[in-house]
Amino acid sequence: MHTPTTSNQKHRTGLLIYYNSTGLLTGIPSRNDIMAEFDNGMTVILQQSLSDKQPIHFMLTEVSDNTSEYVNGISSYILHITGTLINGQKAVIKITGIKLFFDVEVPEEMPLSTFKTRLVNILSNTLKGTSKFGIENISASYGLI
Repeated sequence: MHTPTTSNQKHRTGLLIYYNSTGLLTGIPSRNDIMAEFDNGMTVILQQSLSDKQPIHFMLTEVSDNTSEYVNGISSYILHITGTLINGQKAVIKITGIKLFFDVEVPEEMPLSTFKTRLVNILSNTLKGTSKFGIENISASYGLI
């Protein structure tokens, strides 16, 4: 850590700290220190809610997804939700079992059976047996209302 002093154009002087992420910052409280000091009984409330199987609230901070995780040898789509609990602790929720889908319009000049065969071949070659998939026919008409 490097701590030179600096002054700006308004002639203020102060301590400038550069952090190189190699260790703890001396004198600066960690997240856990702050949580312990300002907990105000929130951890007890959270633990009670968990033991009573009550809903718990948290502040959502990030949503991301992952398609590179495997469940029982099958590539799976997993949605990650990250947030902060009422006592300041970080929470990560992984939602699994989401069935992905996409719509494909069948060209009018191609028989449905031919299109399905081509689509199955494309998906099989792309996924290389790492994912299960199915095809469902849905008829839709498009037009102005």
